[in-house]
Amino acid sequence: MEANPVRVIQYFDGTKQNIVPLFQRPYTWEKSHWTNLWDDILPQYDLGAVDSTHFMGAVVSVPARTVPVGVNKHLIIDGQQRLTTIALLLCALRPFLNAQSKGRVEDYLVNRHYDGPDRLKLMPTHGDREPFSRLVLDEELPPKGQKIRQAIDFFSNCINGQDLNGDPINPDLLLQTIERCLQVVMINLGDADDPYLIFESLNYKGEPLTQADLVRNYVLMRFKNSLGSGGEQEQVYFKLWKPIQESLADSLTEFLRHYAMKEGEEVK
Repeated sequence: MEANPVRVIQYFDGTKQNIVPLFQRPYTWEKSHWTNLWDDILPQYDLGAVDSTHFMGAVVSVPARTVPVGVNKHLIIDGQQRLTTIALLLCALRPFLNAQSKGRVEDYLVNRHYDGPDRLKLMPTHGDREPFSRLVLDEELPPKGQKIRQAIDFFSNCINGQDLNGDPINPDLLLQTIERCLQVVMINLGDADDPYLIFESLNYKGEPLTQADLVRNYVLMRFKNSLGSGGEQEQVYFKLWKPIQESLADSLTEFLRHYAMKEGEEVK
């Protein structure tokens, strides 16, 4: 395992792709999380985006085994909520920027010289992949009510608002603040590290993991991950887990507990 402090924008810089695997939840951050992030950004913005940093926690990734062609791919084991939120903040900021700064943001969001699956710098898990792709590639807003759309609307209102001194937000200075001041600890796992154990223990200050989340993660990580469609993990998720999850929704944790106790054995 390697751990180093880096600027969060480095996850979007260069030719690469960060993939949120199937065992992760969809995007779940709420207004309280977006508000906390914005409140953390404003003091750095107020200082002129120089000589100050805000620590956002850890991002855990593992290199994906790929063919020699295409972009370098990494599976995000922990930190997908933060990375997705930064990507959504960049999407919200994009319309407020001049052409040069907008081009800089585009380079953070897409691999400019690649098409198809390799084009996105961040590939969310399946439930969010289509609306996120349309947002990044076509600047098409998701329908109202979707979590991604709520985040975009929140940050757009913030950018249209005022700074700590009551002055209008300067979009270019805000971009510089995102680039220079937001920091994470980058943790890269090796072949000897257990991604599941690390994922379970590292859940920073985001949405708490339910017991059903942990069961799903444990089960899916027992199957081979495939970067393409139709892989073993993907088949198990869509054919077996997803129908149960959609049928039971918030009752899934309780169902799993009762199922585990059906033979009469006490299960915590």
